[in-house]
Amino acid sequence: MKCLTVHTGTSMSHQGQNNKVVEGLFKEYYSNPGNLELPFDMELREFAVQPLSAEGYIRHLSFHSEGELLNFLKTKVPAHLFYSSAKYQLPDAKDVEKKGWMGADLLFDIDADHLCEVHEVKFCPVCGSLTNSQSCEKDGTDTSIYQEMGEECIREGAKHAYVLEDILKHDFGMEPKVYFSGNRGFHVQVDCVGECALLGSDERKEIVDYVSGDDVPDYKGSPEDPGWVGRKARGERGVVLDRQVTIDVKRLIRIPNSLHGKSGLLVKKADPRSFTPRVSELSPFKGAVSFLPFLTINTKLFDVEVSVEKGKITVIPTSLGVLLHLKGLGEILAHVG
Repeated sequence: MKCLTVHTGTSMSHQGQNNKVVEGLFKEYYSNPGNLELPFDMELREFAVQPLSAEGYIRHLSFHSEGELLNFLKTKVPAHLFYSSAKYQLPDAKDVEKKGWMGADLLFDIDADHLCEVHEVKFCPVCGSLTNSQSCEKDGTDTSIYQEMGEECIREGAKHAYVLEDILKHDFGMEPKVYFSGNRGFHVQVDCVGECALLGSDERKEIVDYVSGDDVPDYKGSPEDPGWVGRKARGERGVVLDRQVTIDVKRLIRIPNSLHGKSGLLVKKADPRSFTPRVSELSPFKGAVSFLPFLTINTKLFDVEVSVEKGKITVIPTSLGVLLHLKGLGEILAHVG
């Protein structure tokens, strides 16, 4: 993880999600049919929304068409948008036990935060100084320290996603889809029908154990051999992932092509062999914005070199402005399409 280095003490705002310009950009994106990649059986899925204007989630939603969903999103513009991995007879039932579980897709979550050994440089916006602690306290206010990962960490996550994709294809005969999460990781999803959909938590745990390489001995084989024999011979390691995401048969999935509310970037299908986190390609937002930085920043964020001065209004690409704004590093004042 490469953390963001910032200069000059300030009180960093975290109210970016209430900005009207950002809300307008998100609302416009979600008003266009065809932007979202929805499951063919969406009427069997539970949907969930965390609105830009609220902290909590709205759960137990059900929609029968894309039009129905988009009409709802006009009034509840989402920071985060999900549907369930599970298929239900009554997806909008408030009592989970009454939903009528019918099976679930197979999910894997790779969080790049867990993959990199890092020398962390952190900035505390309350104390106005560099610190090694996880949070700092001043005048009774506890504020998290801002930190950000670099491209190398995200590429490491892509490597794990590629190994996972290979295992699922060649060892299990599955057809996985790989998505960049929109922020710091990757989601790998298998659309399941039949026996695959009916796998219970114990069977899914066995799959996790296998792809993680748990208890796999160092076989004496050749790199051309199939399965873990060949992988061990090639020096490959197991996949590091969030085990509970796969084991849980009632998990929520970020909807592909939805926006991640912490970055404004897309949950986007990715080729893990060649993935590079380019802000201009991962953001749907065009034009420029007037941006008021809360801090003086000179660093690289994803693939973009950022150089802004605290308190000095700067015109920057909308994609970068939304990203910095949602990270709590400044305020968008106006948008020029």
